[in-house]
Amino acid sequence: MLKEQDIIDIVCENLLNSSKKGNCAGGVSYKSGFFTKKRWIESYSSLNNNRQLITEYEIRKVVQKGERTIKISKDAIIGPLALELIQEKAIKIVRE
Repeated sequence: MLKEQDIIDIVCENLLNSSKKGNCAGGVSYKSGFFTKKRWIESYSSLNNNRQLITEYEIRKVVQKGERTIKISKDAIIGPLALELIQEKAIKIVRE
């Protein structure tokens, strides 16, 4: 029967071996922070080069100018806060 100290020794030995090999979870290693090769997660932080993102800040600038109509490209993305502000201020959107 294994004693508490035996279990501790086994766990410590496995942790030391996995850190020496540079892997964990069966050979799969997850790296984050400055260990990664890229500085961002591509799939969540990039848009197509052709698509425009309309933010709340841009809508607020239009409202401050006193304009009531915004012309945007037909494939532009409108952020949720921007859409809320557009509905609140009754701004007309023209997609071109």
